[in-house]
Amino acid sequence: MNCPKCGMENDYDSFFCKRCGFPLDEEVENYNQKSNSKPKQKRGKTKTKSRTKTKIKYKNNNDKQKGKMSFFQSFMMFFFILLSIAALGAAAFLGYYIYQNQNIVVPDVEGYTYEDAEDLLKESNLQAQMTEKLVTDEDEVGVVIKQNKKAGSKVMENTIIKLTVGVLDTKVTMPDVEGLTLDNAITLLNKNKIKYEIEYETSDEENIVLKQSVKAGKKIENTEIVVITVSKKEENVNLPEKSEDTEENNKEENSDSSNNPI
Repeated sequence: MNCPKCGMENDYDSFFCKRCGFPLDEEVENYNQKSNSKPKQKRGKTKTKSRTKTKIKYKNNNDKQKGKMSFFQSFMMFFFILLSIAALGAAAFLGYYIYQNQNIVVPDVEGYTYEDAEDLLKESNLQAQMTEKLVTDEDEVGVVIKQNKKAGSKVMENTIIKLTVGVLDTKVTMPDVEGLTLDNAITLLNKNKIKYEIEYETSDEENIVLKQSVKAGKKIENTEIVVITVSKKEENVNLPEKSEDTEENNKEENSDSSNNPI
């Protein structure tokens, strides 16, 4: 039979193992229970004690942490609710304020003089701001020809309404008359409403514009006088000629000086 302890094969009638001396009359199950019972009991006791102590300490710490976290979370939730209520109140107040103050109807001031348009806007608790625009039509001078906010639209109180007012364009563009005959040059100058004076210079040609005092393409005031130099043969040179507008201005200046002696 085999030894239950070392596994050595022994005679059937042997009482002890010939290798380890283990009694062969004891049952194998009893030996296994005895050999395994002691280490199991020792290990079980050690594990039970350590686990019990660890669990008790862990539960106590966890309870404290849960208490702290619950208080902090409650405080933050309360603070968030207060903040949300304050934000909703502010938004409601702002919306009510805008609703009350954004019901002013913009009047139609186009076609009015700027002074009249400004008064109409003031009556509606609005402000006016003038923007000038050059026009050639005298009927549009000093009159509101455009407003940036349409009539009938609703705006807030004290909103600035920009008004475009026509201003007469008093500037004219000087044409190129050099090389033209005197008649053609005068026709072109009158068409562009430019006042002029004619000076003569001896030349082989007759009645040809030799030069002009203002360059072609330049913008000048319509009251400025342009001098054109015209060719004339020596025997035909006379005094300078002036446009009708220039002569009328000179007569007015002379009359003013005679009425106001020094």
